[in-house]
Amino acid sequence: MKQRIMVVCFISSLCLFSACSIFKPYQGALPPMTDADALWQYITLTNPYTEWNQFDDTNGMKNGSPPHGARIQIYPNKIASRSVYQAEEGSIIVMENYDEDGTTLLTIDLMQKRPNYAPSAGNWFWASYEANGTVIEEGKIKRCVECHVSMAFGDYTFIHQW
Repeated sequence: MKQRIMVVCFISSLCLFSACSIFKPYQGALPPMTDADALWQYITLTNPYTEWNQFDDTNGMKNGSPPHGARIQIYPNKIASRSVYQAEEGSIIVMENYDEDGTTLLTIDLMQKRPNYAPSAGNWFWASYEANGTVIEEGKIKRCVECHVSMAFGDYTFIHQW
């Protein structure tokens, strides 16, 4: 009986230690938190988003819905993919928006978690780009905020809804 209790205590301690090491805050350098142009340079040259791993449940091309493309691909940076229930500061989520046949890239949308940026919208910064990287809109984009506020319980993201 004592041995069984010791084994259970050991396993419980191991699980707790593992959980704490998994959920510790990101320790690397954070991406720039300036404007959409600097973020574009970061996600295309410094740390290309197309090399980021996708979430298991959003891997590959998925069906999209307006205002995004008919087909989409979602790429989270390392910080976002480590986040479990709420994105950590520095999390970036990039969404490629394609036409119906999934061959023509229409636009690229980005969300970045920033400290004290927009508390009423989960502290997300939004940017929308043309396929060539020209900024369409950036910041607290009204249409983004109005839509994403419906997902406040999911950290203002629709990621795992696709």
